[in-house]
Amino acid sequence: MRGAAGRIGFLFPGDGLNDDEYWSYLPDGVAWLTARYPGTLPGQPLNHATFTASADVGPMVAAALVLAEAHPDVIVTGDHAGSFILGVGHDVVQSRTIAEASGARAGSTPSTAIVAALQFLGIKRVAITSPYDAEVTAAGRTFLQGHGIAVVAQVRRSFQDETGIAGQEADFWAEAARAANHPDAQAIVLMGGGLRTAGMVARLEAALGKPVIAATAALAWHACQLLGATHPRPHLGRLFGPTPVQAPLTRHLSSGTKALSVTSDPPVFGWGRGTWLYDTAGRGYLDFACGSGTSVLGHGHPAILHALADQAATGVLHLGPHFHAPVQIALMERLASVLPPALSMFHPATNGTEATEVALKAAIHATGRQRFVGFAGSYHGRTLGALAVSATKGQNAGLALPPEATHHMPWPENDGDLAALVPLLDAALTPGDIAAIIVEPMQATAGMRVPPAGFLPLLRKAADRHGVVLIMDEVFTGYGRTGMLFAFQHSGVVPDLLILAKAAGGGLPGAMVAGTAALLQGWPAGMQSSTFQMHPLAAAASLATLSTLITEDLPARAPWIETCLRAASAPLGPLVGTGAMLGLTVLDAQGDPDQPRTKQVRARALAMGLITWECGTAGHVIGLVPPLTVTEAEIAEAVVILTEAFRPAR
Repeated sequence: MRGAAGRIGFLFPGDGLNDDEYWSYLPDGVAWLTARYPGTLPGQPLNHATFTASADVGPMVAAALVLAEAHPDVIVTGDHAGSFILGVGHDVVQSRTIAEASGARAGSTPSTAIVAALQFLGIKRVAITSPYDAEVTAAGRTFLQGHGIAVVAQVRRSFQDETGIAGQEADFWAEAARAANHPDAQAIVLMGGGLRTAGMVARLEAALGKPVIAATAALAWHACQLLGATHPRPHLGRLFGPTPVQAPLTRHLSSGTKALSVTSDPPVFGWGRGTWLYDTAGRGYLDFACGSGTSVLGHGHPAILHALADQAATGVLHLGPHFHAPVQIALMERLASVLPPALSMFHPATNGTEATEVALKAAIHATGRQRFVGFAGSYHGRTLGALAVSATKGQNAGLALPPEATHHMPWPENDGDLAALVPLLDAALTPGDIAAIIVEPMQATAGMRVPPAGFLPLLRKAADRHGVVLIMDEVFTGYGRTGMLFAFQHSGVVPDLLILAKAAGGGLPGAMVAGTAALLQGWPAGMQSSTFQMHPLAAAASLATLSTLITEDLPARAPWIETCLRAASAPLGPLVGTGAMLGLTVLDAQGDPDQPRTKQVRARALAMGLITWECGTAGHVIGLVPPLTVTEAEIAEAVVILTEAFRPAR
C-alpha cells in the first residue's frame, strides 16, 4: 500500500508470483489492494482450455466483493490471456462486472490496458512476444487485430506453467523483444501478466527506437490513468513519460520566422524513429515532409546517431573556419569519390541559403559580372542575394533586391517550350553582363515540377556558348531523392557549381558547394566564410548519411516509392514529381489552383496523423516527401489518411 491518494483494487489469478512487478510501476500516493481468485495456478497447463476456464467472471466477482469492503476507486484483473481468450468485448465484460461488484468507478484488464496504451501512443502496427503456445498466441493476435492493431511480427517463448513465466528475469523478455522487432512495427507488445519487465523497458526502448508495452506495465499505467494519478516517471518508459504543459508557441517566437500554415497550434515533437514522429503527448505522426525534404534516412537513423556520438566523444564539437577535423576532410573525400572529377573542390557552408550565396559570389568573382539568369517558380533561399535569384519570393518580395539583378526565364513544361527557350536565353546572355545561370534540376517549392529531359543539356550548351557559369541548386534533390545521388546525373550534364544542403547536413545545419578548381580556388583566402560552416557534427552526420545511401543503394528505392505512391493514390488523382519528391495538385471546379482546399486537406491529414509539405506556385500542391527508408505499409497508411482527409467534412 502506498499512501491514500487513490485506491486500486487488484484481482490476481491465484499464484501471486509477481505482485511486486505491478507495484514498481505505481506512483507515490496510490494504494494497491490485492485479492486472489482461482485462475491459472502453478502446475496448470497454459493452454486454451485453461485460459477459457480462467475467464469465468464468477470467481472474479467473489474476489471483487471482498475488495468492496476497502472501497477501491479502480479495480483491475491480472490475467492477460484470460482477458483476451474469449475475443473482443469479453475484456469489457470482465471490467464492467468487477467494477460493479466492488463499487469501483472503473475497471480494466491487461488486454483493455494494452489497447488503451497503443491508442494513447497512436500506434497501429506492433510486433508481439508471447509466453504462450501457438493457439493462445493466435487468440491474442486476433484480439489486437479486432481493435485495428496490425501484428506484423511475433516471437513465442512457450512455457508450460505460470512458474516458468514469472521465473524469468527482465533481460529474458528484452531478448525476446529484440528478436520480435520488425521494421514495420511501431511498438513491441510483451504479452503475459506474469512477466518481469520493470527497470529494463526504458533501456530497451532506447536500443530499439520504439515503445515497448508490457502487459504488466500497461495494466498499472491504465489503472493510474483511470484513477487520475498520472505523474510522469520516464525511467519506466515512454508510456510513463512526461506530458508537459507547453507554453503557446507564439509566446517567445518571432512572427517573422516560418510557421505551419494549416494550424496555429502545431504538435510539439519529443522524439522520432524512421518515418514516425511522436509529439509530447505520445501521439505518432507519419512524416511525409521530412523537415522540408531534409531527413532522407528518416528520424533517429542508427548510422547518424552513432556518427554523432563518435564525433561528440572526441570533444571536438566546433573549430570555426580556420581549422578542420578529420571527419570534415573525410566528407570531402567521400563526396569527391562520387562526383565527377570536375567537381573536386568544396566550399563548406551552414545551410542552403548560405551555400547559394557562396555560389553566386564565386560566379561574380570569376566573371566580374553581377547579373544572373534564373527561372520562373525558382526558390534558392531567403537572404538578399538568394532572394534576388529566386522567382518565388512569397512574403519576402518587399525585402528583396531590385528585380534587375536577375532575368527570370519561363520554366519549360514540355519539349516545345525548349525550342522557344533557346532564343530567349541567347538574347538574355548576349549583352555579356550575366555571371551565371542558376537552376534547380527539379523545382520542389513550385510544386514538384520536372522539366523536359533536354532542359539541362540546353542550359549547358547556352552557358558554354556565352562563357557563363552553370549553377545547379540541388538543395532539395541532392542525396538520393530522385533515384540517383544527384539529380544532374540523370541528364549527363555536369554543372560548374553544385549546391548541396538539407539532406547533406544529415539533419543538422550543414551545406556544401562543389565546383571546379577554376571557380573555387581562384578567389582570395577568407573572402567567403562563416563560423559554423559544415562544422564537425554536421560533417559526421552528412558523411554517415552519404555512406548509408551508397552502401545500402537507397537512391534506388526512390523509383519504387514513386511507383507505390502513384498506385496507392491513383483514386485521388495523378501525382506530379518524381522519385521520393511527389505532390498532389488540388484544383477547384474550374480547374484553377485551390489553396484554401489544399490547406483544409493538409490540416485534416495532420489531425489524423500525417504530416505533408506545402508547395506549388499558388500553394495548391500537397507535397509528399517521405524518407527513402519508408515502408510499403507506411505508404498505404499515409494514403488511407489522405483519402479520408479529402472526404467532405461531416
